[in-house]
Amino acid sequence: MLIFVSIFLIGIGWFTYTMKHEPRSLWAGVSFVTFLLTTAVFIVAILMRYSEFLYAHQWLVYIITFLAIIVTICMVLWPFVLVSAFLYNGIKVILNEGFKFHNLLSLGFGIFCVAYLVIWPMFGHFTDKNIWMYAYGYLGSVTVYFLLVMVMYTVTLTLNLVHLKLPKLDYIVVLGAGLNGTEVTPLLAARIDRALEIYRKTPGLKLIMSGGKGADEVIAEGEAMQNYAVKQGIPADDIIVENKSTTTYENILFSHRLMTPEAKFGIATNSYHVYRALVIAKRQGLKCVGFGAKTRWYFTLNAFMREYIAYLRITYKLQLSVILALGVVYMAFAYLKI
Repeated sequence: MLIFVSIFLIGIGWFTYTMKHEPRSLWAGVSFVTFLLTTAVFIVAILMRYSEFLYAHQWLVYIITFLAIIVTICMVLWPFVLVSAFLYNGIKVILNEGFKFHNLLSLGFGIFCVAYLVIWPMFGHFTDKNIWMYAYGYLGSVTVYFLLVMVMYTVTLTLNLVHLKLPKLDYIVVLGAGLNGTEVTPLLAARIDRALEIYRKTPGLKLIMSGGKGADEVIAEGEAMQNYAVKQGIPADDIIVENKSTTTYENILFSHRLMTPEAKFGIATNSYHVYRALVIAKRQGLKCVGFGAKTRWYFTLNAFMREYIAYLRITYKLQLSVILALGVVYMAFAYLKI
Protein backbone atom coordinates (compact mmCIF):
# COMPACT_ATOMS: atom_id res chain seq x y z
CA MET A 1 0.00 0.00 0.00
CA LEU A 2 2.91 2.34 0.75
CA ILE A 3 4.04 2.30 -2.89
CA PHE A 4 0.60 3.44 -4.07
CA VAL A 5 0.56 6.25 -1.52
CA SER A 6 4.01 7.30 -2.74
CA ILE A 7 2.85 7.29 -6.38
CA PHE A 8 -0.16 9.43 -5.43
CA LEU A 9 2.00 11.92 -3.51
CA ILE A 10 4.47 12.16 -6.40
CA GLY A 11 1.61 12.88 -8.80
CA ILE A 12 0.06 15.63 -6.69
CA GLY A 13 3.48 17.03 -5.80
CA TRP A 14 4.57 17.35 -9.42
CA PHE A 15 1.29 19.01 -10.40
CA THR A 16 1.46 21.47 -7.49
CA TYR A 17 5.09 22.35 -8.25
CA THR A 18 4.37 22.92 -11.96
CA MET A 19 1.35 25.13 -11.33
CA LYS A 20 3.24 27.20 -8.79
CA HIS A 21 6.38 27.74 -10.86
CA GLU A 22 5.25 27.81 -14.51
CA PRO A 23 1.58 27.00 -15.30
CA ARG A 24 2.05 28.28 -18.88
CA SER A 25 4.23 25.29 -19.76
CA LEU A 26 2.62 22.31 -21.49
CA TRP A 27 4.06 20.29 -18.61
CA ALA A 28 1.21 21.71 -16.54
CA GLY A 29 -1.21 19.66 -18.62
CA VAL A 30 1.04 16.61 -18.47
CA SER A 31 1.41 16.87 -14.69
CA PHE A 32 -2.37 17.26 -14.25
CA VAL A 33 -3.11 14.17 -16.34
CA THR A 34 -0.43 12.31 -14.39
CA PHE A 35 -2.06 13.47 -11.15
CA LEU A 36 -5.42 12.10 -12.33
CA LEU A 37 -3.88 8.76 -13.30
CA THR A 38 -1.99 8.38 -10.02
CA THR A 39 -5.18 9.29 -8.15
CA ALA A 40 -7.08 6.60 -10.07
CA VAL A 41 -4.38 4.04 -9.25
CA PHE A 42 -4.51 5.08 -5.59
CA ILE A 43 -8.31 4.69 -5.48
CA VAL A 44 -8.12 1.23 -7.11
CA ALA A 45 -5.47 0.22 -4.57
CA ILE A 46 -7.73 1.32 -1.71
CA LEU A 47 -10.67 -0.61 -3.18
CA MET A 48 -8.53 -3.74 -3.45
CA ARG A 49 -7.22 -3.26 0.08
CA TYR A 50 -10.73 -3.07 1.49
CA SER A 51 -12.37 -5.57 -0.88
CA GLU A 52 -13.91 -7.50 2.05
CA PHE A 53 -15.67 -4.35 3.19
CA LEU A 54 -17.01 -3.83 -0.32
CA TYR A 55 -18.36 -7.34 -0.58
CA ALA A 56 -20.11 -6.80 2.71
CA HIS A 57 -21.81 -3.74 1.24
CA GLN A 58 -23.02 -4.80 -2.20
CA TRP A 59 -24.58 -1.42 -2.96
CA LEU A 60 -21.05 0.05 -3.11
CA VAL A 61 -20.03 -2.63 -5.61
CA TYR A 62 -23.04 -1.76 -7.77
CA ILE A 63 -22.16 1.94 -7.72
CA ILE A 64 -18.50 1.32 -8.59
CA THR A 65 -19.48 -1.10 -11.38
CA PHE A 66 -21.97 1.39 -12.78
CA LEU A 67 -19.36 4.18 -12.78
CA ALA A 68 -16.82 1.89 -14.43
CA ILE A 69 -19.31 1.06 -17.20
CA ILE A 70 -20.06 4.74 -17.77
CA VAL A 71 -16.36 5.59 -18.00
CA THR A 72 -15.77 2.71 -20.44
CA ILE A 73 -18.68 3.77 -22.66
CA CYS A 74 -17.43 7.36 -22.70
CA MET A 75 -13.93 6.24 -23.67
CA VAL A 76 -15.27 4.08 -26.52
CA LEU A 77 -17.64 6.74 -27.84
CA TRP A 78 -15.29 9.71 -27.39
CA PRO A 79 -13.46 9.35 -30.76
CA PHE A 80 -16.76 9.16 -32.64
CA VAL A 81 -18.20 12.11 -30.74
CA LEU A 82 -15.03 14.15 -31.34
CA VAL A 83 -14.94 13.52 -35.11
CA SER A 84 -18.69 14.20 -35.41
CA ALA A 85 -18.27 17.46 -33.46
CA PHE A 86 -15.50 18.64 -35.80
CA LEU A 87 -17.53 17.78 -38.91
CA TYR A 88 -20.73 19.41 -37.62
CA ASN A 89 -18.91 22.45 -36.28
CA GLY A 90 -16.92 22.84 -39.51
CA ILE A 91 -20.06 22.90 -41.63
CA LYS A 92 -21.80 25.35 -39.30
CA VAL A 93 -18.81 27.73 -39.31
CA ILE A 94 -18.78 27.80 -43.12
CA LEU A 95 -22.53 28.44 -43.25
CA ASN A 96 -22.31 31.28 -40.72
CA GLU A 97 -18.90 32.80 -41.46
CA GLY A 98 -18.36 32.04 -45.14
CA PHE A 99 -16.15 29.72 -47.20
CA LYS A 100 -12.68 30.92 -46.23
CA PHE A 101 -9.51 28.97 -45.62
CA HIS A 102 -9.32 29.76 -41.88
CA ASN A 103 -12.92 28.55 -41.54
CA LEU A 104 -12.07 25.12 -42.97
CA LEU A 105 -9.79 23.89 -40.17
CA SER A 106 -12.43 22.13 -38.08
CA LEU A 107 -14.08 20.50 -41.10
CA GLY A 108 -10.69 19.58 -42.59
CA PHE A 109 -9.60 17.83 -39.39
CA GLY A 110 -12.84 15.85 -39.27
CA ILE A 111 -12.48 14.79 -42.91
CA PHE A 112 -8.85 13.76 -42.30
CA CYS A 113 -9.91 11.53 -39.37
CA VAL A 114 -12.60 9.83 -41.50
CA ALA A 115 -10.19 9.40 -44.43
CA TYR A 116 -7.46 7.91 -42.23
CA LEU A 117 -9.65 5.65 -40.08
CA VAL A 118 -12.18 4.51 -42.70
CA ILE A 119 -11.34 5.30 -46.32
CA TRP A 120 -7.60 4.52 -46.43
CA PRO A 121 -7.97 1.06 -44.81
CA MET A 122 -10.74 0.23 -47.31
CA PHE A 123 -8.71 1.07 -50.42
CA GLY A 124 -5.10 0.72 -49.30
CA HIS A 125 -3.27 -2.39 -50.49
CA PHE A 126 -1.82 -3.65 -47.22
CA THR A 127 0.18 -6.73 -48.06
CA ASP A 128 2.55 -8.17 -45.50
CA LYS A 129 5.01 -5.43 -44.48
CA ASN A 130 4.79 -3.36 -47.67
CA ILE A 131 5.36 0.38 -48.02
CA TRP A 132 1.65 1.16 -47.53
CA MET A 133 1.68 -0.51 -44.13
CA TYR A 134 4.68 1.50 -42.95
CA ALA A 135 3.29 4.74 -44.41
CA TYR A 136 -0.03 4.13 -42.67
CA GLY A 137 1.74 3.33 -39.40
CA TYR A 138 3.96 6.40 -39.65
CA LEU A 139 1.05 8.74 -40.38
CA GLY A 140 -0.89 7.14 -37.53
CA SER A 141 1.98 7.66 -35.10
CA VAL A 142 2.35 11.30 -36.13
CA THR A 143 -1.41 11.80 -35.77
CA VAL A 144 -1.47 10.18 -32.32
CA TYR A 145 1.43 12.38 -31.24
CA PHE A 146 -0.31 15.59 -32.34
CA LEU A 147 -3.56 14.44 -30.73
CA LEU A 148 -1.73 13.87 -27.45
CA VAL A 149 -0.16 17.32 -27.74
CA MET A 150 -3.65 18.71 -28.45
CA VAL A 151 -5.00 17.05 -25.30
CA MET A 152 -2.17 18.50 -23.20
CA TYR A 153 -2.65 21.87 -24.90
CA THR A 154 -6.38 21.78 -24.05
CA VAL A 155 -5.77 20.76 -20.44
CA THR A 156 -3.09 23.44 -19.99
CA LEU A 157 -5.36 26.06 -21.57
CA THR A 158 -8.18 25.10 -19.19
CA LEU A 159 -5.89 25.24 -16.16
CA ASN A 160 -4.77 28.74 -17.12
CA LEU A 161 -8.38 29.90 -17.40
CA VAL A 162 -9.17 28.86 -13.82
CA HIS A 163 -8.39 31.33 -11.03
CA LEU A 164 -9.35 30.15 -7.55
CA LYS A 165 -8.78 33.71 -6.37
CA LEU A 166 -8.20 36.90 -8.30
CA PRO A 167 -4.46 37.66 -8.49
CA LYS A 168 -3.20 41.11 -7.55
CA LEU A 169 -2.67 43.06 -10.78
CA ASP A 170 -1.56 46.53 -11.80
CA TYR A 171 -2.64 46.33 -15.45
CA ILE A 172 -4.79 44.21 -17.68
CA VAL A 173 -4.09 44.17 -21.41
CA VAL A 174 -7.04 43.70 -23.75
CA LEU A 175 -5.95 42.25 -27.09
CA GLY A 176 -7.48 43.77 -30.23
CA ALA A 177 -9.51 41.70 -32.69
CA GLY A 178 -10.75 43.80 -35.60
CA LEU A 179 -13.44 46.46 -35.92
CA ASN A 180 -16.74 47.07 -37.62
CA GLY A 181 -16.18 50.59 -38.91
CA THR A 182 -15.42 52.62 -35.80
CA GLU A 183 -17.17 50.17 -33.47
CA VAL A 184 -15.82 47.05 -31.80
CA THR A 185 -17.14 43.70 -33.00
CA PRO A 186 -19.10 41.39 -30.66
CA LEU A 187 -15.99 39.22 -30.32
CA LEU A 188 -13.83 42.19 -29.28
CA ALA A 189 -16.58 43.54 -27.02
CA ALA A 190 -16.54 40.21 -25.16
CA ARG A 191 -12.81 40.65 -24.51
CA ILE A 192 -13.31 44.16 -23.18
CA ASP A 193 -16.26 43.10 -21.01
CA ARG A 194 -14.13 40.35 -19.47
CA ALA A 195 -11.42 42.90 -18.65
CA LEU A 196 -14.02 45.23 -17.14
CA GLU A 197 -15.16 42.42 -14.83
CA ILE A 198 -11.62 42.18 -13.50
CA TYR A 199 -11.28 45.99 -13.36
CA ARG A 200 -14.35 46.40 -11.18
CA LYS A 201 -12.99 43.86 -8.69
CA THR A 202 -9.44 45.25 -8.56
CA PRO A 203 -8.88 48.72 -7.05
CA GLY A 204 -6.20 50.77 -8.86
CA LEU A 205 -6.14 48.55 -11.94
CA LYS A 206 -5.30 50.21 -15.27
CA LEU A 207 -6.68 49.00 -18.59
CA ILE A 208 -4.45 48.85 -21.66
CA MET A 209 -6.42 48.71 -24.90
CA SER A 210 -4.02 47.21 -27.41
CA GLY A 211 -4.51 47.26 -31.18
CA GLY A 212 -3.24 49.28 -34.12
CA LYS A 213 -4.97 50.44 -37.28
CA GLY A 214 -5.28 47.78 -39.96
CA ALA A 215 -5.20 48.52 -43.67
CA ASP A 216 -8.99 48.17 -43.87
CA GLU A 217 -9.80 49.94 -40.59
CA VAL A 218 -10.95 53.53 -40.07
CA ILE A 219 -9.33 54.04 -36.66
CA ALA A 220 -6.92 52.11 -34.45
CA GLU A 221 -8.47 49.22 -32.55
CA GLY A 222 -7.10 50.54 -29.26
CA GLU A 223 -8.97 53.83 -29.73
CA ALA A 224 -12.26 52.10 -30.57
CA MET A 225 -11.79 49.86 -27.55
CA GLN A 226 -11.24 52.91 -25.33
CA ASN A 227 -14.44 54.49 -26.67
CA TYR A 228 -16.37 51.32 -25.87
CA ALA A 229 -15.01 51.15 -22.32
CA VAL A 230 -15.79 54.82 -21.65
CA LYS A 231 -19.39 54.21 -22.77
CA GLN A 232 -19.50 51.46 -20.13
CA GLY A 233 -18.70 54.04 -17.46
CA ILE A 234 -14.94 53.52 -17.16
CA PRO A 235 -12.97 56.73 -16.43
CA ALA A 236 -10.70 57.71 -19.33
CA ASP A 237 -7.86 58.23 -16.83
CA ASP A 238 -7.85 54.49 -16.10
CA ILE A 239 -7.41 53.58 -19.76
CA ILE A 240 -4.12 53.49 -21.67
CA VAL A 241 -4.23 53.16 -25.45
CA GLU A 242 -1.61 51.17 -27.35
CA ASN A 243 -2.30 51.84 -31.04
CA LYS A 244 0.74 50.55 -32.94
CA SER A 245 0.54 46.74 -32.69
CA THR A 246 -0.67 44.50 -35.49
CA THR A 247 -0.05 41.02 -34.01
CA THR A 248 -0.50 39.30 -30.67
CA TYR A 249 3.27 39.38 -30.21
CA GLU A 250 3.29 43.16 -30.68
CA ASN A 251 0.15 43.59 -28.53
CA ILE A 252 1.99 42.17 -25.54
CA LEU A 253 5.41 43.66 -26.28
CA PHE A 254 4.21 47.23 -26.93
CA SER A 255 1.72 47.15 -24.04
CA HIS A 256 4.39 46.05 -21.59
CA ARG A 257 6.48 49.09 -22.56
CA LEU A 258 3.64 51.31 -21.32
CA MET A 259 3.66 49.78 -17.84
CA THR A 260 5.57 50.85 -14.77
CA PRO A 261 8.65 48.77 -13.86
CA GLU A 262 7.96 45.44 -12.10
CA ALA A 263 4.24 45.77 -12.80
CA LYS A 264 2.02 42.70 -12.55
CA PHE A 265 -0.40 42.29 -15.42
CA GLY A 266 -3.00 40.03 -16.95
CA ILE A 267 -4.20 39.48 -20.51
CA ALA A 268 -7.87 39.51 -21.51
CA THR A 269 -8.82 37.79 -24.75
CA ASN A 270 -11.13 35.03 -25.93
CA SER A 271 -10.78 31.74 -24.07
CA TYR A 272 -9.44 29.84 -27.08
CA HIS A 273 -6.74 32.52 -27.56
CA VAL A 274 -5.52 32.79 -23.96
CA TYR A 275 -2.91 30.04 -23.95
CA ARG A 276 -1.10 31.14 -27.11
CA ALA A 277 -0.99 34.71 -25.76
CA LEU A 278 0.52 33.42 -22.51
CA VAL A 279 3.11 31.36 -24.41
CA ILE A 280 4.09 34.46 -26.42
CA ALA A 281 4.44 36.48 -23.21
CA LYS A 282 6.52 33.68 -21.70
CA ARG A 283 8.85 33.74 -24.71
CA GLN A 284 9.25 37.48 -24.20
CA GLY A 285 10.35 36.78 -20.63
CA LEU A 286 7.18 38.29 -19.12
CA LYS A 287 5.16 36.87 -16.25
CA CYS A 288 1.41 37.26 -16.53
CA VAL A 289 -1.95 35.52 -16.20
CA GLY A 290 -4.79 35.12 -18.67
CA PHE A 291 -8.54 35.74 -18.55
CA GLY A 292 -10.83 34.22 -21.13
CA ALA A 293 -13.97 35.72 -22.62
CA LYS A 294 -16.79 33.53 -23.87
CA THR A 295 -17.26 33.00 -27.60
CA ARG A 296 -20.12 31.62 -29.66
CA TRP A 297 -19.85 27.82 -29.47
CA TYR A 298 -20.00 27.12 -33.21
CA PHE A 299 -17.05 29.49 -33.71
CA THR A 300 -14.96 28.23 -30.79
CA LEU A 301 -13.89 24.82 -32.09
CA ASN A 302 -12.65 26.13 -35.42
CA ALA A 303 -10.89 29.03 -33.66
CA PHE A 304 -9.35 26.55 -31.23
CA MET A 305 -7.91 24.58 -34.15
CA ARG A 306 -6.46 27.79 -35.58
CA GLU A 307 -4.84 28.64 -32.25
CA TYR A 308 -3.51 25.11 -31.83
CA ILE A 309 -1.88 25.22 -35.28
CA ALA A 310 -0.42 28.63 -34.40
CA TYR A 311 1.03 27.08 -31.22
CA LEU A 312 2.61 24.30 -33.29
CA ARG A 313 4.19 26.97 -35.49
CA ILE A 314 5.64 28.68 -32.41
CA THR A 315 7.16 25.37 -31.29
CA TYR A 316 7.97 24.17 -34.81
CA LYS A 317 11.54 23.08 -33.95
CA LEU A 318 10.29 20.60 -31.37
CA GLN A 319 7.48 19.36 -33.65
CA LEU A 320 9.81 18.86 -36.62
CA SER A 321 12.23 16.96 -34.39
CA VAL A 322 9.51 14.54 -33.32
CA ILE A 323 8.21 14.06 -36.89
CA LEU A 324 11.72 13.38 -38.21
CA ALA A 325 12.50 11.02 -35.33
CA LEU A 326 9.35 9.02 -36.04
CA GLY A 327 10.27 8.99 -39.74
CA VAL A 328 13.69 7.54 -38.95
CA VAL A 329 12.12 4.87 -36.74
CA TYR A 330 9.67 3.75 -39.44
CA MET A 331 12.35 3.77 -42.14
CA ALA A 332 14.37 1.49 -39.89
CA PHE A 333 11.32 -0.74 -39.45
CA ALA A 334 10.83 -0.88 -43.22
CA TYR A 335 14.49 -1.65 -43.85
CA LEU A 336 14.58 -4.40 -41.22
CA LYS A 337 11.08 -5.65 -42.18
CA ILE A 338 9.95 -5.38 -38.57
